[in-house]
Amino acid sequence: MKIVSLLTRIRPEQAESVATQLAMIPGVSLHGTTPDGTRLVVMIEDGEGYAVSDSILAVSNAPEVLGTTLAYEYTDEDVTPAELAAAFSRSKREEIRA
Repeated sequence: MKIVSLLTRIRPEQAESVATQLAMIPGVSLHGTTPDGTRLVVMIEDGEGYAVSDSILAVSNAPEVLGTTLAYEYTDEDVTPAELAAAFSRSKREEIRA
């Protein structure tokens, strides 16, 4: 299970339109807006057939979203430090080759 929370910056007059667009992205749920309407709290949960990272990019690239900030991230996958180090090493080697 992976869960992330984003704070998205929007124009207050476009809040309804942005909310409609974001609600169509897999795993996205909306959890409120700031009193001035310039920021929207978005939660993304993983699910079958899509990655949280793809949904984060879709939110960030939505036409009326001015910017996003990752506010929270949680995962309960069992990844050992050795597995994480090995994955990092592989990605660095691939980056060097490219």
